[in-house]
Amino acid sequence: MKLKILSVGKVKDKNIAKICQEFTKRINHDAQIENILIKDQNPQKEGLKILKHLKSNNGFNIAMSEEGEITTSRGLALLLKSRSEKITFIIGGPDGLSESVKESANMTLSLSSLTFTHEMAKAFLLEQIYRAISIINNRQYHKA
Repeated sequence: MKLKILSVGKVKDKNIAKICQEFTKRINHDAQIENILIKDQNPQKEGLKILKHLKSNNGFNIAMSEEGEITTSRGLALLLKSRSEKITFIIGGPDGLSESVKESANMTLSLSSLTFTHEMAKAFLLEQIYRAISIINNRQYHKA
């Protein structure tokens, strides 16, 4: 399984950065995950950089947005398992993703109806990816 997190802006909070590093390390035991950072700018400039990156990406692109489809952890596991190509998750910066990025994605997914900082969204997404991989591999991490 090949995964990519394309995110805008660095995770500046040290505690959140540690959480992201820990889940990235855990995910790498079972899948290849690549983290790509886009410089934090205005949403239109960020959008152009993201779209340029996605043009060279022959995979399944998922825009993370509060307006997106809400799924369960098992639903995310099914999605990951069903895709043979690289899956790229796109996380916007403080101002979210541009409409052009959302429209160009294969799907738009939401972590929650609530709004999170882009840093928290990255940590939550990495945890959910790890949880989904644990479900796929019948590990004890997911207890629900």
